[in-house]
Amino acid sequence: MTVESLEEIPIQSAVAKEAEANSTILSHLLKMGFIRKIVSIDGLRAEYEVTPAGLQFIANYENIREESDERSMDTIPELGFNSDTFTSQQAIALLTSLKLITLLEQRHMARVSLLIPALNEAKNIAVLLKNLATIVPNMAEITVVDGGSMDATVPVATALGASIILQKGTGKGDALRQAFEGEHAGDIVVIMDADGSNRPEEIPELIAAIANGADIAKGSRFLKGGGSTDLSFVRKIGNKVFISIVNHAWSGEYTDLCYGFMAFRRDAVRKLVPLLESKHFQIETEICIKARKLGLKVVEIPSIELKRVHGASKLRGFHDSLRIAKTILRELFSGLKPSDNP
Repeated sequence: MTVESLEEIPIQSAVAKEAEANSTILSHLLKMGFIRKIVSIDGLRAEYEVTPAGLQFIANYENIREESDERSMDTIPELGFNSDTFTSQQAIALLTSLKLITLLEQRHMARVSLLIPALNEAKNIAVLLKNLATIVPNMAEITVVDGGSMDATVPVATALGASIILQKGTGKGDALRQAFEGEHAGDIVVIMDADGSNRPEEIPELIAAIANGADIAKGSRFLKGGGSTDLSFVRKIGNKVFISIVNHAWSGEYTDLCYGFMAFRRDAVRKLVPLLESKHFQIETEICIKARKLGLKVVEIPSIELKRVHGASKLRGFHDSLRIAKTILRELFSGLKPSDNP
């Protein structure tokens, strides 16, 4: 099937009944540009049509299946109808039935891994992992990096199918550095918090950005479509000050700096790991700065930050802000050689 043959298909508007039954997938299709929303003639219902990008994706679909190994073939369904003559409505039905995570993995022959630093987050990790199982059922591996929890974080995470890394040091930055260096880091690495503040349904958008050429895809609470229900006025002002300094110093275009919902291409992780020094929450700022120094392509995706589900935040406003400020100052006067004292 060629793109030319697809372009001959009239792009007719159609009510996506399957899409309406799965609003999460519909949202992903819209944001990835595979379909667009139009208003019906009577103005009473939403209709959708397939975009050229959606047709291109379908054009590659059969090649994706052919290039997949036998294990993956089971997770990628056949078209189920004549792909040379299907209608726009059938195309929408196909797109809304596909497991986008699996397809993106196989399209780029990538293994996706998810790393979650956690410390005493038993209640939150249970909620998060159950949500992940719904949103990203084909994630290659989910790993919880436990920082010495005194509650049931480890047994709960294990029971829900996650692998466990027992952190040797302390702090979020230390946990991520240890995980990045291990075998748990896949071809595409996604990091997120264990407290339920990051939305699993945004993961496909992060992965799609990597699949489309970004070295790093990061959530931003300050892009249109993003936001936060947990960001105090003081933290918001502090974040903007730090963003201004970093963008000015390293010619960046960041809109959010202190937010740890990110995806990485494996090559980007390999380049970053020897250079990262942070042990605590300033790791996110350091990653952004080092990415600029390395010339990595960073794409921001709108993200909505929620309040943590259970318990109190481990952030300490003044102390963590001071650490971020020190990190920025250190980077202003340092090069790119790996630290001798991480």
